[in-house]
Amino acid sequence: MADNEQIAKLIKKLSERTGTSESEIQNAVQNSNYKKLLSKMDASQAQKVEALLSDEQAAQQFLNSPQAKAIIKRLMG
Repeated sequence: MADNEQIAKLIKKLSERTGTSESEIQNAVQNSNYKKLLSKMDASQAQKVEALLSDEQAAQQFLNSPQAKAIIKRLMG
C-alpha cells in the first residue's frame, strides 16, 4: 500500500511540474506510452530517458542508484 501512495505522490508532483494531468500521466505509465510526456522535455534529455526506459537492466540499475533514490525522495517531499 505504501508503494501505491508513493507512486500517487510522485505522479502528483510530476503533474504539477509538467502541467500534465495526473490521469494522463497514469495512463502513459500503465500503457508504457511515454512519448507525450517526453515531448515536454528537452530533445536530448528525452532521448536519454527513452534509451534508459527501453533497456530494463539499465533502468533497474538507474533506479537503484543513490542519485535516483535522492531525486525520488526529493520529489516525494
